[in-house]
Amino acid sequence: MSTGVAAVSRAGRDSVLLAGRQLRVLRLNPGRLIYPLVQPVVLLVLFVSVLGNLALSHGAAGGAYRQFLIPGILIQNAALTAPGTGLGLLRDAGSGLADRFRSLPMSRSAVLIGRLAADGVVFAAQAVLLLAVAALLGFRVHSGLPGLVAIVAVAVGFGLALAVVSAWFALLIRDAEAAERVLYFPAIALAFVSSAFAPASDLAGWMQPIARLSPVTAAAGVIRSVAGTGPVAAPLLHLGLWVAGLAVVPGILAVRRWARGS
Repeated sequence: MSTGVAAVSRAGRDSVLLAGRQLRVLRLNPGRLIYPLVQPVVLLVLFVSVLGNLALSHGAAGGAYRQFLIPGILIQNAALTAPGTGLGLLRDAGSGLADRFRSLPMSRSAVLIGRLAADGVVFAAQAVLLLAVAALLGFRVHSGLPGLVAIVAVAVGFGLALAVVSAWFALLIRDAEAAERVLYFPAIALAFVSSAFAPASDLAGWMQPIARLSPVTAAAGVIRSVAGTGPVAAPLLHLGLWVAGLAVVPGILAVRRWARGS
């Protein structure tokens, strides 16, 4: 087996082991799942109730606005969950676990990949739960089961891309309390300066060009197209470029930062 293939194989094996470890931690500490699973449902119900009724009061069709709004909420919640990856890495570093990992003959990238794999399970569970509640609120996916699977995949892929960025920033900041404050603000700003809750053309003039380019706009646009069987190619290309840009370079930098331990 060549050196390159052996390195990839070792990285994959180590990543699976670390992902399993993280999932066992969640199983033994279910309280850590309260925020990523319960908070999104609460926000979904509140946003649909408040903004849906507001749209109705301005003459908009309630069902049509729900179809527009719920994809934005799905992506917003992925964005708000993503900082947990970076904060989790800082918790591991503060507990001394990072030093133990660095002392072992294991792939340096496996720490980040394993964490992302475990967090991907959380993103998927979050998306499935939100879609179930959204269906009760009147959200419909006209493309059936393939469409539902595609929507979950979009939410997971988008969330993981932001999780990579959060890992990099958290390792740069190094202080868990400061990182928590820094990481959540961009996540909130991303959601509101986008077409998550309203079409970009209805936003303030200075926001419109930013909203049209936003990764949240791209991800929500893919979900809306899938749910309504509309054209997917353009929003999917927009989203793909964002996911690649958010994940590749920050991912490499995060792995290097973790390996250095500084």
